[in-house]
Amino acid sequence: MPGVIANLTPELIEPFIGIERYATRGKGVGGVIKLSPEDFQTWEQLVDGLDARAAYESWRGMREGLGEHVLAVMWKRGVDTIRACTMLAKHLGIKPKQIGVCGIKDKVSVSWQFMTLPAESMGPEGAAIEGMIRVLPIMPVSWRISSKMLARNFFEIVIREPSGGVEEAQEILEELGSIGLPNFYGHQRFGITRPITPIAGRLMIEGRIEEAVKAFLAEHSPLESSDNRMARMRILEDFDPAKALEYFPRTLRYERAILRHLAKRPGDYLGALRSLPLRLRRLLVESVSALIFNKALSRIIAENLLNAVEAGDLVIRLDPFGRPEPGRPIVISDANIAQAERLIARGRLAVALPAPGYLSPIPRSRKGEILLEVLEEMGLEPRAFRLRTCPEASTRGSLRPIKVTRWACRIAQLEDGSMKLSIELPPGSYATILLREIMKPDSPLAFIGGKNC
Repeated sequence: MPGVIANLTPELIEPFIGIERYATRGKGVGGVIKLSPEDFQTWEQLVDGLDARAAYESWRGMREGLGEHVLAVMWKRGVDTIRACTMLAKHLGIKPKQIGVCGIKDKVSVSWQFMTLPAESMGPEGAAIEGMIRVLPIMPVSWRISSKMLARNFFEIVIREPSGGVEEAQEILEELGSIGLPNFYGHQRFGITRPITPIAGRLMIEGRIEEAVKAFLAEHSPLESSDNRMARMRILEDFDPAKALEYFPRTLRYERAILRHLAKRPGDYLGALRSLPLRLRRLLVESVSALIFNKALSRIIAENLLNAVEAGDLVIRLDPFGRPEPGRPIVISDANIAQAERLIARGRLAVALPAPGYLSPIPRSRKGEILLEVLEEMGLEPRAFRLRTCPEASTRGSLRPIKVTRWACRIAQLEDGSMKLSIELPPGSYATILLREIMKPDSPLAFIGGKNC
């Protein structure tokens, strides 16, 4: 279904991914981020207090221990986590699925994150690839790392060329402190210049695998680079995968993996889709859930319900790090609403909304009605997220707080007039959503250097 984003403009990006409201009234300070990867630095902290950046910078060799895995810290620059794991797996002679990570970090960034790898794959000196990736082993462990071990993410972000000052930014922060920060899924979850993930994910949900693959390859946006756009437009002319390998830019690695498979096995579109990493296949489907959540949250803000607690709402328990605890949600009733409001104020509970999946509970409140309205408008039901054709990409759904929990931000003025923000966020929340409130840029392209990719 090429053509969905063929006329995408910067003004249409946020409506397309469901982000249509601000929580704050301040004008915003403008500016741009990610003029270089060093302007966006991010790292992880585990529940035991281990800090990825500190572990990397203070590394003195691998400690002793026992286990079939090695806990390591990866520094990377200019490559996203999924691609970094694929490159690292090839370098070490293992499969990408053997590498465990806590989360996915942006391409245009400098980041430090934890991972686990098979013990036999990692020597005492670690591994390095092309100046983009360096992995240092910390110690052998008997467990595989997962998102459950991630306590928070830290960021140091520089806003270049702001039109406003620190005082204006601080006023917005104070307003967010009282109103709350909406917990939208960020722009990078979908792609800013080419938001392809919900398009391909929707086609996967509908079992239209050939169309999903062709959309992933050929959907083109005027906001992406001319080389990428021309390649996508050209393949529409004859759809010859073998020939396309000659002109598709080598930077489009996932597309080239699909093309290689189709060149060897013409017509095997499911196999071509499965040439993508499993994390990416799941991300495509989950991005449809994220889009529905964003659309619903935008309407919740529009109806002034962001801070409302209503009978029928679902609230979830939060652990000391502000992360949702496992277990069934609590249904708000007239009997427990006062107590729930007190615990929400103390940061022990949070009002949540489903990012839909096939097991999602729907709140019996106005917020739930809004979610159902969005699902109906999109022609979807929760059960649709159990995929028949590509079952490994199915999603059960999740309950996501509608406001970011336990966040912090400090702002400093740099000598050249830029602003440096030091941010702490719980897992799953996006720094760009906080930056969006502070900057209120004319275009979301300000989040990727202010330029088309």
